[in-house]
Amino acid sequence: RPRPQCGWYWGPMNWEDAEMKLKGKPDGSFLVRDSSDPRYILSLSFRSQGITHHTRMEHSPSLWCHPKFEDRCQSVVEFIKRAIMHSKNGKFLYFLRSRVPGLPPTPVQLLYPVSRFSNVKSLQHLCRFRIRQLVRIDHIPELPLPKPLISYIRKFYYYDPQEEVYLSLKEAQLVSRQKQEPESST
Repeated sequence: RPRPQCGWYWGPMNWEDAEMKLKGKPDGSFLVRDSSDPRYILSLSFRSQGITHHTRMEHSPSLWCHPKFEDRCQSVVEFIKRAIMHSKNGKFLYFLRSRVPGLPPTPVQLLYPVSRFSNVKSLQHLCRFRIRQLVRIDHIPELPLPKPLISYIRKFYYYDPQEEVYLSLKEAQLVSRQKQEPESST
């Protein structure tokens, strides 16, 4: 398996999700994901000629390659680095044979790794997420923050009807308690 810091490795992902990640990306964009075929460990999804293609990567004892590539490497990281280098210098291209007889092979150029790290949420969202992890929902209004910020933190990023019902009940109880408390005079 690739090292965790390799952004182009997405882990468990089906081909449909890979298509979505590569949709609209230029030719040469690629990612590596776990293969759904139990005979293979990894699959390569890449853009070529305006289409997303998927192919399995073969692993034989300590050597990585594409089943149709002769260029064998000691690790998948080395394989990807070498493929990028060959693609950038244009001296060597990989090709996938067409499944349809008579059609030319598809060139495989790995130029633009699509990194899973590039899809990071905004700092604002991450802060709200962390606050929501640490503070009980019914305690959010008690935070020493301006009302617009409290309102933002309380908004649902992912809609949860049960959470909404719970919050509505808590709000109703709070309003009811405030109405029942006698007003203090100064």
